[in-house]
Amino acid sequence: MKISNIKVKNYRNLKTVNIDTNEVVIFIGDNNSGKSNLLRAITLPFLNHEIGAVNKNLGWQDINNDAKNEYYAFIESNLNEIKVGECELDHFIPKIPFVSVEVSFTPQGLAEEYYLRNWISSLETSTPSFTIKYEYAVEDPKDLLSHVSAVLQDTESIESLKMNLLPIEFYKYQTTIPTTNEKVSFTDLAYFKYNALSAERDDFSNKASRLGSKSLVSLLHSKLGTDDKKKVEQSYQMFFNDLKNISSLEEVFNWHESSELENAKDFFEKITLLPNIPTMNSLLNNVKLGYGDDYLNAQGLGYRNLIYLFVMLNSLSIESDVALNILTIEEPEAHLSVSNEHLLASFINSTVGDNNQLQLFISTHSSEFLNKLELKNVAIVAEGSTYALKQDLEDEQLDYLAKKPNLDFLKFLYSRNCILVEGPTEEMLIKSYLSKQTDQLNDIEVISLHKGFRKMLEIWIKVNQNSEHKIGIIRDFDNQPKAQEDHEAYNDYTNIYVATTREYTLEPEFVNTSNNFEKLKTYFTVKHGWKNIDTKEKLSDKWVNAKTDTMLHFCQDIGTNELTDVVLPDLDLRQYLGHK
Repeated sequence: MKISNIKVKNYRNLKTVNIDTNEVVIFIGDNNSGKSNLLRAITLPFLNHEIGAVNKNLGWQDINNDAKNEYYAFIESNLNEIKVGECELDHFIPKIPFVSVEVSFTPQGLAEEYYLRNWISSLETSTPSFTIKYEYAVEDPKDLLSHVSAVLQDTESIESLKMNLLPIEFYKYQTTIPTTNEKVSFTDLAYFKYNALSAERDDFSNKASRLGSKSLVSLLHSKLGTDDKKKVEQSYQMFFNDLKNISSLEEVFNWHESSELENAKDFFEKITLLPNIPTMNSLLNNVKLGYGDDYLNAQGLGYRNLIYLFVMLNSLSIESDVALNILTIEEPEAHLSVSNEHLLASFINSTVGDNNQLQLFISTHSSEFLNKLELKNVAIVAEGSTYALKQDLEDEQLDYLAKKPNLDFLKFLYSRNCILVEGPTEEMLIKSYLSKQTDQLNDIEVISLHKGFRKMLEIWIKVNQNSEHKIGIIRDFDNQPKAQEDHEAYNDYTNIYVATTREYTLEPEFVNTSNNFEKLKTYFTVKHGWKNIDTKEKLSDKWVNAKTDTMLHFCQDIGTNELTDVVLPDLDLRQYLGHK
């Protein structure tokens, strides 16, 4: 069984989210885009098995700012009507901010439908769907409107009263079945468990006397059956009895038994030690995790995190008495070396592939967790919105991305300034030129893509059209004026610039720029031993057909004595990206 769709409204910076999901969902996005908020939102409907740091009762700061601003704008525009009690409740209710998370399931088989039987949401399709909804909303809008009216008396501005106009005590959370509005019972929710591993797990097993992980302690507790807990209590009692019978302790507490003071016994009866049996969590929290003969805190921070994640994943994979185990992981790559990232990614794939009851939601900044053959698992988070590749791209487009062997998807989407070029020679040339510009900082990412720029731009636009990021494209003319027209149509976007060479490819463009021909002719004759390059056409043809090594040496020599005054083709791209 898996969650098949998630809808989120007004949770923190997430205004509206509607994504289809797979067994593994990889959220990628820039910093502060909403990835962590989305992971937290996913757990809200399943809070009867709380292990993470998410709380059922949200706060004022958890309600989306845009939703709150729309509410305040309504109050401001209807100030007088609200003051005198003439504002219609039906007009007021739609403006009240709320938070909701709706989770839909698609079971596989009747056995899984058993757990969902009370959550039916649709029978119209051949495969029935089941849905539950967490909502944090004002319980009585009429009371809130009366409260707002009272607060607004004797005031002309709401700027200093915003929290009083939306008091959090009017809110209440509940988890319901949307079609019937019936509350979801804790009995039904008990079969759906979650673990939330935040990025702030740096102190895992770093304490000298305890595990240091609430998640792991609670997990160990959940693994103890009734018989196991009896054994723990009996073992503690044996330890206590042995402790109590130590003669030196007896002398400390019952000192009056052997005191030289004749009447000491008259004042005190037998003083005894009684067991103060701690809670099971307290007992487990004083267990120390080890690695070999050493405590785990003796290992490096990255290795501790690696072991922690392996233990958590494995423990969830062997738990069979649940309908669905949901695990959210923030930045699994934190503190890991490249090889350990690869190891963890491989373990995640094998764990989920072998377990029908485990579903993973991961946020990451590492391309190691983006399997190009499984890009359908990737969801892009940008400015509080989401784009699931399986929803927003056709199969043909996903296949196109998968076949790009050198494409770093994260660099392509999230570089502040990105240049796409057609091949490795152009990539080397531009990178070499940029490296020689030592009088300015460089934040330009150069990516060789060969073809398919338009498909890539459609993806890039979804993520970056409202950002300040810029992308430039250098493409060959290739005697294709229609293709040039189609590509350069993207110049209508303010943050996209497409430049096409005037010549067939970049090499003849280079030869024909300024006074480059004589300098290049001398360079290639002396440095590479080329002959019969006495015309621009011959030099261009020779260069186009040369091996990549030739361009590599050329790039290494730019700025040296041989190529001091060579001028780059003027395609206006540097000015566009803000570099002189």
